Formats: sequence, structure tokens, C-alpha cells
Amino acid sequence: MVRKPEQGSGVQVQSRWHPYSVLMKSIPISSFSDFVEKACSPLCDRRIFRGVSDKKHQLIPVIGRLQKFAKHSLPRLATEERALLKKFRLEGARYVNGNLDTWEWLVLARHHGLPTRLLDWTRNPLVSLYFAVVDCTETAAAVYAEDFNTTANTTTDPFNINAVCKVIPSHRADRVAAQASVLSIHPNPHVAYTSKSLIRFTIRPKLKQVIRKSLQRCGYHQASLFPGLDGIAANISAVHSDYV
Repeated sequence: MVRKPEQGSGVQVQSRWHPYSVLMKSIPISSFSDFVEKACSPLCDRRIFRGVSDKKHQLIPVIGRLQKFAKHSLPRLATEERALLKKFRLEGARYVNGNLDTWEWLVLARHHGLPTRLLDWTRNPLVSLYFAVVDCTETAAAVYAEDFNTTANTTTDPFNINAVCKVIPSHRADRVAAQASVLSIHPNPHVAYTSKSLIRFTIRPKLKQVIRKSLQRCGYHQASLFPGLDGIAANISAVHSDYV
């Protein structure tokens, strides 16, 4: 889940088949230890996790939330996404060691903020919890947990995938490894993902800072999740402010 906290702006699209909140199971969290107990229980075996700063955020890839692309057909949207990815590859090649295939470039682009059809998840529930509470806004946060039934075949073109599935990235980038990154790919990025197996853990606004402090003590912070000088500086700044 290599990403910076998202602000949730852009298009919010409801699932075409079901109201978004009908299918998933929602579980309130009362404390840091309560989350750890629930996320590490048999209930979450085999699940991957995604943290969001606002529980109203739907599981829509960034490219599907952008107003600019809201009325695009799927073929046109794919064309636009390919163009963005091509530009990223051309301008970012000097920062990459070795030859990356299309999947690796797509994952790397998403991890550095490029709008794509990928959604960031993680195998580590505490990483997802960090992304849920890192935002200081007075909104209830959430951590989603899902057990995707299928894994993408990364020998095929990612733009030919025709069903939502899990993507297991290579750990060529430090952030991918640090955040135990997993992704999901969405052939129709306009549609919010939901399912009967989806779980949403909800976190009250007043718990955010308390949980951030617990995560900091456990080693989950910007320096550990965003390896490099930027992450180190950001974490030092946070520790020496009222933020943590």
C-alpha cells in the first residue's frame, strides 16, 4: 500500500447493483488493542487491509474518482490511463534500476501517486491502521478487510483484466516492502467495489491521535513506511509537534 494519505476528493460512484453499505459487515473499534485483537483473529485470516481517513470513502481507484474522467467510456479511460503511464515511464526511467514490465511500472506509478485502476492494500493490518488515522480531520476513519478469491495473472496485459482481483507486486521498491503492499485491479474504475465478504472496521475521530501514538511506539510511522530522507524528516517533524 505504497501511497500518501488520500484526501477523498473527486467523484464518488455508487455500485450499480447494490447500495454501497448493504453488503459489507461494519465493526466499530474502541481502541488500538481492540483493533489488533479483531484484525489478528480468525475473522481476518487470509484478508488484506486498506485504511482510509474517512469511513464514507468508497473503494474506487483514483482514476475513477477524477471529475475529468467521470464521463469517459471504459475504452477511452484506458487510453487516458495508458498515456499517463507512458509519460510516467519516460520521465521516471532515470530513477529506476533495471527493466520493469508493464505491471511493475503500473504498480510503481500508483505507489507514487499516479491515477490508475489499482487500489492500495496491505498484508499488515497495522500499516492499514496507520493510513486510516494519519489524517487529522474530524471524520470517522475506517479499515477495510477483504479476502479476494483470485489473483491477477501478471503475464497478461493489465488493461485486459476483466474482473476485480488481487495483485501481488514484486518488492523492487523500498516502499512496497516496507508497507507489505498488495493491490487490487479494477477493470471498471468508475464503480465502487463491495462484496458480501468485505469487512469495514470503523474508528471514531477522537481515537485517531491515541492510535497514532500507539503506532508510533510500535514503529509504524513515516520514517518506517516511507523509507528515505523525506520519511525521516516528516517523522522527526511529527514527533516534535503536537501531531503525534
